[in-house]
Amino acid sequence: MNETKWQFRRRWNLNTKTEADLFLIRKQMLEDISLHSQRADGREIDSRVLSAMDRIPRHKFVEHSPKSVECLPIDYADRARPIGFGQTISQPFIVAYMTDKLDVQESHRVLEIGTGSGYQAAVLSQLCSKVFTVERIEPLLSKTLPILSEYTNVVGKLGDGHEGWQENAPYDRIMVTAMSNSLPLGLVKQLKVTGKMILPLNGHLCLVTKTGPRPTFETEALIRVSFVPLVEGISARLTTKDDFKSNQE
Repeated sequence: MNETKWQFRRRWNLNTKTEADLFLIRKQMLEDISLHSQRADGREIDSRVLSAMDRIPRHKFVEHSPKSVECLPIDYADRARPIGFGQTISQPFIVAYMTDKLDVQESHRVLEIGTGSGYQAAVLSQLCSKVFTVERIEPLLSKTLPILSEYTNVVGKLGDGHEGWQENAPYDRIMVTAMSNSLPLGLVKQLKVTGKMILPLNGHLCLVTKTGPRPTFETEALIRVSFVPLVEGISARLTTKDDFKSNQE
C-alpha cells in the first residue's frame, strides 16, 4: 500500500464523524465494495447502486461502536455487524451485490423479507418507486421503523416472511435477507411474470426469474454467503441467551 493511501486509511482510527470525514469514509467504503466485487466475480457494481449507498448514512442503522476495523469506523467496514435480537446488518459488499443483481428500476415495487436494521430498505428506496418490508421480530421492527420514517416510499409491517405481503402483490422484485433451505414458492407467486427474486439458499445467493404464472421460474446460483436463518412465525419479544449475547457485542 502506498504512503498516501496508508495515511488516508489510518485517519479512521480516530473514528471522527464530521461531514467531511463521512464523505471520505463513504468513499473508502465504495472503493472496498468495488475491489471485493472484482474479486468475487470480476465485474463492477452498477454506479446507480453505489450512488444510492453513498447517499445513505449507514452509521444511523448500526449500534454505535467506538471501534474501528480495517482502519475504517466499524459502521462502514466491509463486514456484517450485530444489531441485536440475534440479527445482523449485512456487510456493504453484500448489500451492493444483492441490489445490483436484482437490477432494480425506478418504476419497480420491491418486497423485502427481513427488515432488520432498515439499511437495505433505505438503499432500495433510492432506486425504486416503493419498498414493502416485512420483519418477524416485533421489538426490532419497533426500533427500525422510526429510522426509516424519513424514507417516504418505504412501508413496513410485522409478519411472517414466508407469507410475504400478499395485499400489495404482485411485485417487480423481491429481496430475502435470511438463509432458506428451500425455495419459498409462496414468494415466487407474489412476483410479476418476468419479475426477479434474490435470496440466500443453502449457502449460496440464488437469483430467481419468474417465467410464467403457474409459477414457472429459472434459477441462477451466485456467490457463497452466510446469513441468519429464515424463520417461520412472528417473535414478539426478546427471550433467548443468543439474543442477549448479540445485544452485548
